[in-house]
Amino acid sequence: MSKQNEKVTINIDNQVLEVKRGLTILQAAERNNIYIPTLCAHQDLTPFGGCRMCIVEVEGMRGFPTACTTPVEEGMVIRTHTAQVQAERKEILQLILSEHTSSCLICDEKDECKEYMGTIRKAGVITGCRYCPNDGQCELQEVVERLEVKEIDYPVYYRHLRVEKDDPFYDRDYNLCILCGRCIRMCQEIRTANTLAFKQRGRYTVIGPAYDRTHLEAGCEFCGACVSVCPTGALSEKVRKWDGKADREEITTCPLCGVGCQISLQVKGEEVIGSLPAEDPMVNNGQLCVKGRFCVTELVGNYQRLRRPYKVQNGTKVDIFWEEAIELAAEKLSACSGEDFGMLIPPNFCNEDLYLAQKFARVALGSHNIDTTARSFYESGFNTYLDLMRMGAPLSDLQEASVILCIGLDTRFGRSVVGVELRKAIARGAKIISIHPRHHSLSVIADKWIQPVPGTEVSLLHSLVRLTEKKRTGTTRSKSKGIGESLGDELATVAKTLKGTSAVVILVGSEFLPYDQSPQILEAIERLARNIGAGVLPLPAQSNLFGSILMGAYPELLPGGFSSTDKKRIAGLRKKWNADIPHLSSRSNKEIFSSGKRLKMLYLMGEVPPNLRPPSEFLIVQNIYPPVPWDGGDLVLPSAAFTEVDGTFINGEGRIQRVRKAVDPPGEALPDWEILCRIAKKMGAKGFDFSSAREIHEEISSLVKGFGDFDNPARKATSLTCEGELTVSQRRSSGTKKADKKLPFLLTTSMVEHTYRGFPLSTWVEGASALFAPGVVDINSEDAKKAGISERDEVVVTSSHFEKTWPARMVSEQPKGTLHVTLLRGESVGPNPHPVKIRKKNV
Repeated sequence: MSKQNEKVTINIDNQVLEVKRGLTILQAAERNNIYIPTLCAHQDLTPFGGCRMCIVEVEGMRGFPTACTTPVEEGMVIRTHTAQVQAERKEILQLILSEHTSSCLICDEKDECKEYMGTIRKAGVITGCRYCPNDGQCELQEVVERLEVKEIDYPVYYRHLRVEKDDPFYDRDYNLCILCGRCIRMCQEIRTANTLAFKQRGRYTVIGPAYDRTHLEAGCEFCGACVSVCPTGALSEKVRKWDGKADREEITTCPLCGVGCQISLQVKGEEVIGSLPAEDPMVNNGQLCVKGRFCVTELVGNYQRLRRPYKVQNGTKVDIFWEEAIELAAEKLSACSGEDFGMLIPPNFCNEDLYLAQKFARVALGSHNIDTTARSFYESGFNTYLDLMRMGAPLSDLQEASVILCIGLDTRFGRSVVGVELRKAIARGAKIISIHPRHHSLSVIADKWIQPVPGTEVSLLHSLVRLTEKKRTGTTRSKSKGIGESLGDELATVAKTLKGTSAVVILVGSEFLPYDQSPQILEAIERLARNIGAGVLPLPAQSNLFGSILMGAYPELLPGGFSSTDKKRIAGLRKKWNADIPHLSSRSNKEIFSSGKRLKMLYLMGEVPPNLRPPSEFLIVQNIYPPVPWDGGDLVLPSAAFTEVDGTFINGEGRIQRVRKAVDPPGEALPDWEILCRIAKKMGAKGFDFSSAREIHEEISSLVKGFGDFDNPARKATSLTCEGELTVSQRRSSGTKKADKKLPFLLTTSMVEHTYRGFPLSTWVEGASALFAPGVVDINSEDAKKAGISERDEVVVTSSHFEKTWPARMVSEQPKGTLHVTLLRGESVGPNPHPVKIRKKNV
């Protein structure tokens, strides 16, 4: 088609316009600043024509077509605000208002009321605009004002629907619903989750999951996309319900997993009141998971945030000034040798903080004893996981994939933007294959769900590797112990599918990482990928695992991912930093943290004392929240959250992404890098005269290849480059033990991955405890009934290695004869998986 034919000439309200062919009348009008009222149309959704507020007159066309569904044509003459069109719109709007709480909308005193009413009247049931959390942000309000509706000529009907407040993050008052269908279309078209639908008919029509299920039962991901598009106050966030409209927004990177979604922080005054998805075609495409959408506000705005330093003296908390805190820290650290010092940091820090932390340890303390909690999360599979990151494929490859193999991946509450891409891939005709031992988000949508018995995953994957070897011909079922004949037939079918396509992507989740045989599982995934030429995308739970490797935040690694035993690199750093950096001793920090050796100094930066922390003479805790219990540190320093600092993250794809400051830290809290710089200078260390994260970034760029510009990072997906290798302790595998009469259940455990700065999100975010609270044992409903166990009963779980008590959660999809529990960091129950028995406590 020629460029001349790509546009058409139309006339809207006597304005001759040249617009793009294929646009609707509404889109053409909006792009030329011509107002046409609408309540059901949205830029991200397909035209619906349900509210009929956008009706217009078109010469030569019968009736009043809806502007949102009518495409423009050459020579079309359109009138948007004739007397008859406006009269029809007012009539339709009155019908809508007759079933909507609308007293304030048509009140003669609404302007005076709004001007002199100092506060929003908070109420359980919304009876008017002044009692609505969406007051001032409501599209229905705007349409009423534009059309100047002053009264309702129809009987007013209040629907008397129950206000639904049971779900964790937002309330639903469908008495305010105008049935525009936006939330349904967002759920079905954009999120492709299909949780919501119209129910009933006529005046009894409502919106919600089918069959009167709760949103949790219906598989809702609580992404909040429905809340974002609601034009009225029918859907409202619990936390920011009465905060009103934000003054400004700041685009930054979410730190709550390795996907690295771009989020828009909603700021009012000096407070973050909410977070919304940012339009970002590289990563999240305007979508977020429940953590980025609803958890940020409570996480950074909790009243219990640390606001000033304190020390614990004789069991008493004593608030102190920064000068005293820095002097005390410097005094204790100066008196400590490198061998008696340990620093633990999280892999969800900004690169600038990670870099400065390892420089602080190596220059100010003369020690390589710095480590991240990623080591305890990945344990013996850490190096193998990094091997997969070296093969890393970008998330965008999913858009071209014919087959997507998901191993140990659940995308419901974490990484749900990946789940959206998977559902879109299915719509394009791609096949999804999932290997997972428990019911998960892909169970229903996958073309093939391979459900191994816990403990047989290695055999299963080895069979798949053999079946996909290039030299192998045919699809004969591979013989492997423990996987069962029917499962072997399914693997043969899967192998044929994988070998029969050239566009395969393998996604790796967290399910199998805590298993004793995780190194063998990850090695099998690598071999499988090489057999079929697939791209591999590990989806780390930590936001900056990639960055922690490149910044050298481990004893065995230097900045750039080089080995700490590389004498040439050590010499280069000595020259760069003008400091005497020690050679790495044979004993790594991992052994120090696990040996129980009494350290003289332990510095927890962005971490909390774990349940089984190594003993230390003096403990510094630097975080945004006080340790639990509050006297868990000798010196506690208040630091800034990610919403209060500038910096960069590197997501699981290797994209360098900006973190931008939105508000100032509360009280006297400071950025982590600034606290370290103050302490280092007090100790007399050189090379810590940084005044901003930008300056730290510039120093990193001189050491780490491709680190790039601070303000405009390239954001190009890259595979991990790491020459060093980490020291890992091999787990003692329990083998493939089967349940028996004495120990009839098979228990699997996972470590809590929804964390920020050492704390599970459920600690500070009330709604998170309903979705992913740790320390709860999942039991099949029928198994629980046989054992006389009810929901939330205390259950004693016993094996040959331990005896633990956890509250029970009935899960109908949990495989019979199996249990699952998510452990807090620092907890251990021995081999994983292994057989156990259960009983109700005190019975």
